[in-house]
Amino acid sequence: MSNIKFVIHLFVLLLLQLTILDNIQLHSYVYINIYILAIYILPYRLRNATILFFGFFLGLFVDLANHTMGIHAAATTLLAYIRPRLLMLTSNREQIDDIQGKQKISDLGWFFKYVFISTAIFNTVLILCETFSVHNFVITGLRILFSTLTSTFFMIISFYVYTLSSLVHHFFLYEEYIHL
Repeated sequence: MSNIKFVIHLFVLLLLQLTILDNIQLHSYVYINIYILAIYILPYRLRNATILFFGFFLGLFVDLANHTMGIHAAATTLLAYIRPRLLMLTSNREQIDDIQGKQKISDLGWFFKYVFISTAIFNTVLILCETFSVHNFVITGLRILFSTLTSTFFMIISFYVYTLSSLVHHFFLYEEYIHL
């Protein structure tokens, strides 16, 4: 994915997150966080320090917009820290190369597993930092589970809608080139 496309995708994700998804309240059991997809689709070859700074500032931006006190920054920084290790754990080399700028990921299974595990870790940190208690462990566990499932669902849909729109755009550009 080129830098311009990544910045546009990041802007759209943040816009969706801050204007629509943060205003959806389902009895505060479900938080839909799709902005973390920006961390998932970063190129694999980026230096770890760059990914950590990006994750921190992405979370800090969401914290400033939502008036939360650093919980998004903490969760996205941890997510950025474990990202390289989780990629190596959940995939093989060819699958990692798939996210290196291609518009389509060939195997949805490993990508779903990677996004689900990463989102579960993110939501665990986010919700535990928010509640700062394990008093109602069952309710906290349900909040983590429901938030992870819905966030993963919306991230997979968002990624494939973006991928499909890119493919359609390239197809029409190719058709115009042929007719010239």
